[in-house]
Amino acid sequence: MNFELKLMESYNDGLSKGIIKGENAANRRTAMRMIKAGEPMEKIIQYTSLSEEEIQVLVGQAH
Repeated sequence: MNFELKLMESYNDGLSKGIIKGENAANRRTAMRMIKAGEPMEKIIQYTSLSEEEIQVLVGQAH
């Protein structure tokens, strides 16, 4: 039973990490579209939950 519990915990941990990575990738794509549309930094932060530093990196990539 202990092995099965550890296996299940590992699976759930991996699943959670995958979901977070997917959400972060989606937020970055949204931020990039907003940057290209000329949206203000405050609005991008509000809608994507990315930090200003993360958005600045994307701004550099957009140019």
